[in-house]
Amino acid sequence: MLAHAADRIHSFAPYPKGQRVILACSGGADSTFLALAWRFAVAHLPKDVVHALPKATVVIVDHGHRPGSDSDAIQALSLYSALGLPAEIRTVGAAADSNESDLRSLRYQALLQAAADLKASRILFAHHADDHAETVLLRILRGTGLAGLAGIPARRPLSPDVELLRPLLNLRSEVIRQSLRDANQPWIEDPSNADPALAARNHLRHQVLPQLDALASAEPTTALLRLSAEASEWRSARDEILDTYGDFQKLPSYLKRCVIQRHLQECGETVSPSRLRDLEGALQQRNRAGIDATRTLVYKKSGRLQVVESTAQ
Repeated sequence: MLAHAADRIHSFAPYPKGQRVILACSGGADSTFLALAWRFAVAHLPKDVVHALPKATVVIVDHGHRPGSDSDAIQALSLYSALGLPAEIRTVGAAADSNESDLRSLRYQALLQAAADLKASRILFAHHADDHAETVLLRILRGTGLAGLAGIPARRPLSPDVELLRPLLNLRSEVIRQSLRDANQPWIEDPSNADPALAARNHLRHQVLPQLDALASAEPTTALLRLSAEASEWRSARDEILDTYGDFQKLPSYLKRCVIQRHLQECGETVSPSRLRDLEGALQQRNRAGIDATRTLVYKKSGRLQVVESTAQ
């Protein structure tokens, strides 16, 4: 499994020269496996590949929102230092009543600051296949659209200068843990991860998914991953159409709204189903639709849509 994960790490090459990589780790099984996989990639891949891998620093974020979090962070620091990896702790001091979203936002802010301080352009996270499936199910329960079914991407920008990478997305949680047991590699268990009352994801993992497993004809996580893979392929096909379409007015209504949505997002505008329908109707009737007081979507002779400044019309 380490070799497989190391191959995934290298699949993100080329890594920018002169830039470090951050391994976002907590001390848990998944992030400890990520640290081992990075070390394996450096030690065992061919020499020409090793030279393409930059130096890595483990960054442990101590949210500070519960008693003992500082001790856990120090224990994690010792764990990764024992693996021969440079490591440091970033403390954010979250409020005790912080929710999942608050903690995630603070964690990402701390990691982006660490990237700026360490001159790192890539941050590797240890999200795995079970995390991916849980995200898809949470989105379904919250009313996601088709795009949300694709789940979490293997890579995406965190900022203009920093990219998030997830090399473990195709590995199941139990496979990761068994690999650590086989290697006699300890990790730190966070007891809060087992409390369904603390987070929606905990409730989903420990109560909802086991109940679905008893009812479903297929193992729920496997089924969700299959759905996500198909949705991801659909999204890629949709994006290819949006990149290459010939005549906006000849597109099906759904794809017209996708084109409009893309332009709105590029303009930093709010997107809602009702707004997309209104803009689609205006373009259908008049070949133009106002975005705001200064910008208009215009159907050009080329068949493409274009955002035009009002002063240039």
